[in-house]
Amino acid sequence: MRVAITGASGFLGKRVTAALVARGDDVALLARPSSVLESGGASIHRFSGADEAARHVGALAPDVLIHLAAAQGRRGESAATMVDANVTLSAALLGAMGAGTLFINTATTLPPTVNLYALTKRQFVDLARLLVTQGRTGVHVANAELQMIYGPGDDPDKFVPGLALQLVENLRPLVTTPATQRRDFVHVDDAVAAILALIDARGRLPAWQDVPLGSGVAVPLGDFVERAIRASGFDRPWQRSLPPRAGEPPEMVADTSVLRDLGWTARVDLDDGIAQLIADARGRLGVGSA
Repeated sequence: MRVAITGASGFLGKRVTAALVARGDDVALLARPSSVLESGGASIHRFSGADEAARHVGALAPDVLIHLAAAQGRRGESAATMVDANVTLSAALLGAMGAGTLFINTATTLPPTVNLYALTKRQFVDLARLLVTQGRTGVHVANAELQMIYGPGDDPDKFVPGLALQLVENLRPLVTTPATQRRDFVHVDDAVAAILALIDARGRLPAWQDVPLGSGVAVPLGDFVERAIRASGFDRPWQRSLPPRAGEPPEMVADTSVLRDLGWTARVDLDDGIAQLIADARGRLGVGSA
């Protein structure tokens, strides 16, 4: 089938693109001019704004659009930029899809009060749900609510890959929050498999379907860090002295029943996934095994 993808230069997007191309789908990548990506067998269509992106979608007429692109606020983006990227562009892409097609949105599980990223992502979900429930679009929406996706090759500015790099370097104390919050860590390979399961089930999904996407198991953050410390051989002090981020819930975990009904299950063991993270960090730093 024909599948369009935004955010194909990102951690999850690269792997989703490769998986779809490998299985023979006709894949089109929608990307801003500044986005650095290789086609990998897909076609690339550049856009500067929401209207141009929508025109590409109209011309491509995809059966499925996987919307992974987002502004996360890590570069100090203004509120207007965050709204444009996370609300305006998303609404334009949805509006350009044809009746009976599938729009896979990727949403955050963070409460909207945590930051601008969480707020603007939630604003689009509320808008899209209203359009669907009021019958103002014939597009089916699968709203994938992402838990903590991790795996080798991720952006080192993020917490998990940054943690792996610091542990492998083993040069300075590790300083974190008390790390008592429980989080659902899902390996990127399992996340890709979940998205493919949604695509394959597109004819069976209702007009609106929230899809919690995680492993289904909540792990204390401190437990995750301890496992990574053991895997890396880190032997510096670990100080849990930072204040927790305001507004973060004590526990976030996916109810995976929707995905399990589609035949999906998380397959990557947490310790195996952490071992991959540490091996990736060693490769980036050119450090041998401990």
